[in-house]
Amino acid sequence: MTTDFYTWRMLGDGHAALLPLSDETPSAGPIWLHLNFAQPETHEWIRAQTDLDVTVQDTLLAEVTRPRALILDQGLLLTLRGINHNPGQEPDDMVGIRLWITPRRIISTHLRPLRAVNTLQRDMETNNAPKDAGQFVTRLVELLNDNMLDTIEEIDELTDNYEKAMLKSDETEPVSDRDLADLRTMILTLRRYLGPQRDALFSVVGSHLSWVKKGSVQRLREAENRLTRYIEVLDASRDQMRIIQEQMQTRSNNELNKQLTFLTALSAIFLPLTFITGLFGVNIAGIPGNQSPSWAFFAFTLLLTAIAGLLIYLFKRARLF
Repeated sequence: MTTDFYTWRMLGDGHAALLPLSDETPSAGPIWLHLNFAQPETHEWIRAQTDLDVTVQDTLLAEVTRPRALILDQGLLLTLRGINHNPGQEPDDMVGIRLWITPRRIISTHLRPLRAVNTLQRDMETNNAPKDAGQFVTRLVELLNDNMLDTIEEIDELTDNYEKAMLKSDETEPVSDRDLADLRTMILTLRRYLGPQRDALFSVVGSHLSWVKKGSVQRLREAENRLTRYIEVLDASRDQMRIIQEQMQTRSNNELNKQLTFLTALSAIFLPLTFITGLFGVNIAGIPGNQSPSWAFFAFTLLLTAIAGLLIYLFKRARLF
């Protein structure tokens, strides 16, 4: 089930009950309210919650957010990003979720569907719900990390394939500029959000919130470590991309230099030949062979051929060809 509005009452034993939005009956576990902030009723409902700080309200309704964590008393204001798995969307166009978490109530807002949230809904339906708010945060973060794995591995594999193509091929551009640009854009976009997301998790781990139990803290540390590994993969891929581009630029410059050298050598060969033919083409008396046309042209052609051959031999020895 995936809807824009719902309220789950977690019973504290893995079970959960779906309630109307207005029903916040106390239970052994927290109540989770998930809302689409693009709907007017969401704005009205959140602004009507007088127990919510203005900062919390503004963040829950913000259209653009970056990952961060803010501790207010015993509440946690958390904004996170996940890979975009929606049809027709790019993975690096990451989907945001905004959360206000207390021991008794969890409010989350979204604009676009997020796979991790859908998985949490199914957990609620199948009696595999988190038992407390700390487990809820941990489970959500782990799901976000799980859903990133395929994209991170794809980036790592593509980068390795591009590097192998550079090593195996002698072509100037064995990889198209468009492919490199698309991959580089994806890496930079993911890196832009995953860095702050790791910092946010680090803040949660070090917050010492009373309702985040020791087991949840340990799992959050592992999730932070896993996110760090993802960032290291992205950084390594970014560095590999830079090396690949430098190699392609070097090959392109070398090819251009070869062509310029060839043209220079060609010009150097024909320059003396042009000078000699121009000199002998002057229509004045005294030109050698002018009175003996029967053998002069043959001798002149042989002379030009010998000069050209000598120049080619010298340029070959100088490795200009």
